[in-house]
Parts: sequence; structure tokens; C-alpha cells
Amino acid sequence: MASSPPPVAPPGTPAPDEGRLRRSALLWGRAAAVLLAIFLAYQLFLVLRGLAEAILTVLVCFLVAGIVAILGAPVSIRAQRRLHLPATVAVLLTMLVGMGVLVLVGWMVSGPLAQEGRSLAQQVPSLIHRGDVLGRSLQRQLNDHGIKINAVSFLTSKLASLAPQLTGLAVSGITGAVGVLVDVVVSLVLAFWLMRDGPRLRSGLMGLLPTRVGRELDFALDAYVVVVGGYVRAQLVLAVVVGALAGVGTAVLGVPFPLVIALTAGLFELIPLVGPFAGGAVALLLAFTKSPTLALFTLLLFLFIHAVEGYVLVPRIQARFVQLHPLLTLVALFAGVEVAGFLGALVAVPVASYLAVLLRSAVGDWRAQRPDLFMAARESRLETARNRRLLGTFRIFARRPPRGGPPSADAP
Repeated sequence: MASSPPPVAPPGTPAPDEGRLRRSALLWGRAAAVLLAIFLAYQLFLVLRGLAEAILTVLVCFLVAGIVAILGAPVSIRAQRRLHLPATVAVLLTMLVGMGVLVLVGWMVSGPLAQEGRSLAQQVPSLIHRGDVLGRSLQRQLNDHGIKINAVSFLTSKLASLAPQLTGLAVSGITGAVGVLVDVVVSLVLAFWLMRDGPRLRSGLMGLLPTRVGRELDFALDAYVVVVGGYVRAQLVLAVVVGALAGVGTAVLGVPFPLVIALTAGLFELIPLVGPFAGGAVALLLAFTKSPTLALFTLLLFLFIHAVEGYVLVPRIQARFVQLHPLLTLVALFAGVEVAGFLGALVAVPVASYLAVLLRSAVGDWRAQRPDLFMAARESRLETARNRRLLGTFRIFARRPPRGGPPSADAP
């Protein structure tokens, strides 16, 4: 029987190897396109991230400049009226006096800090000797237990491996300090122009905007001055009072360097929630250098200061300007630290309080414009009461209703 000839492919049909090569090239092309898209998306993310960081840095500089302008504007205006000084001279004099006060405070702190540094430098040889004796004692104990490890060389190698990391930390610290210094200089320049031409800039901006938008912006600027300015003034008063109490109390107890403790407690008091504990920790560390008993009395002193602050000072001074839940305050504080470090921690809470005021104003306008959306609030409360009463029947220990019975949730 004769075998049939093999089928012949029609003309124009690619060979099997050629089709396989085309599919493989198509798959590799798709993979390359996906990788290229991922790479471009990552580069776009880096660009957007850098842009967002730059915008946030500029906003933080503007916020710090606004705070400086709020604090210095009353002094500058009073100098213009009483001393008959030009606006530029009055603003420059106000800023120079403020920086002079800061320099004076730094000079007062530098003396005790330098003395402590000298005493620490004198103790370095004895500390090295104690470390060498401790290392040799540890080596003998390890040898007695059959563990053949050269503890001294082990510690030396660990310290040598930590040297590059410490160098990197030092370089990053110097870079961060230079960045903070540049931000401070930019903030001071912005504060100068805000104090000198603030009203003129505000009126010019209002003239460029529509009436409704200008009115809203005018309210936002007034709210910023009232809320943020009031918060900063209240926080400065709290810092001075807490620093004075800490300095006087530690001086009476005999804790070393009470002036350093006072300035540290006052500085950390500017940071809500976390600051008071950080200031107390510095005092406790210094008290432990004398005796544990002194540290205990120092702890009791700071607990007393914290009670006075929480129950006497904050309700009368700060509570009017910070109308936030402690959870929101903590979240705002962490966000400020992540965005701008120490400066972000200083401005996070007043900014959050300011945004809360704007949100309340926007909700109030919404209620006034659309009252129909809020008319069902009473019916919603009645429905919630009925649902709670229904779920209450599934409790093991049911609550007794008050005498006279609860009000009926089904009543109109």
C-alpha cells in the first residue's frame, strides 16, 4: 500500500520554529515592558516623594515664620508707635532682641555644660581602666568555665566594626544640623517680611480674590492668628513656669546642675505629651549620679510638677486653644516628627488644632446651606436607641431600667 505524501502548508504560513520564536519574542517584549513600567513608576514615585518633602519643608518654614511673626509683631508695632521708628528698623530691632535673648540663654547653659564636659573628660582614664579590669575579669571567668574566647579582642573587634556606623551617624547628624540651620535662616527671613509687610500683603491678596473666597481666606488667617498664636503664647508660659519649678525644686533637693534641668524641662515642655517626661528623665539621670534616694525625691518632685501642670495650668491656659482629643494630638505629634523632625514636633499640635477649627467652620457652613441633610438626626438617635434596646436583650446580666422606666424610643 503506497504511503500518502506529507501535507503541504499553504503559502504564507510560518514555519513551526518561526512561530515559536515570535511567541517567545512577544513574551520577552511584554516582560521588558512590565519591567520598564515598574522602573518608570518607581522613578516617578521618587520624584513625587522629593517634591512632597520639598513642599512640606517650605510649609514648615512658613509655619515657623508665622509663629515668629505672631510673637514679634506686637513688640514691633509698639516700638513703631512709642519710639517713632520706621517699620524696617523696628522689625530688625525686635528680631535682634529676640535672638539676643536666645544667645544669652545659650551662654548661660554653656557654662554648666562645659564644666560637666571637663569633669567627664577627667573621668575618662578611670573609666577606661575600669573597663579593662572588667574585661580581664570576664576573660578569667570564661576560661574557668572552659569557654575559650578572648573577650578583650572580641570587644575591640566589635568597637572597630561600630566605628564606620558611628562615622555615618556623625556625618548624617552634621548634614541634618546644616539643614535645620538653613531652614531657620529661611524662616527668619520670611518672618521679617511677614512682620514688615504682613497687612499690606494680606490686603493685596484679598483684592485679587472673589468676595466669597476672600471672606473665607480672611477667616482662615484670623483663625491662624488666634489659634496658633494663642497656643504658642500659652505653651511659652507653661514652659517658663515648668522650667522655673523644675530648676528651683532640683536646686533645693541638691540635684547637680539645676539650671540645665530648668532649661531642659522648659524646652521639652514645648512638645506636648512627650516633652514633660523627657525633661523629667534628664533630671532623674543627673540625680542618679548622686544617690538613688535623691532620684526618688526627684521623681516625686516631677510628679508634683506634672500634677500642677495637668490640673491647674493646662485647664486655665492651654485648654482654650487646643481642643483636640489626646489621640489626635499624639497622631499629629508623630506625623510632625516624621515630616520635619524637632521643628515638626513643635508645630504639629497647633497646626492640627487650626485644621480642626477650619473643619468645624466648614461643617457649620454646610449645615447652614443644607439643613435638610441634618434634619434626620433625631430619627437617627431614636433608631439607635431601639437597636441598643434590642441588642440589650441578649446580655447575660441585663441592666435594670431606672425608676419610672426609660423614655420610649418609639415615641414620636
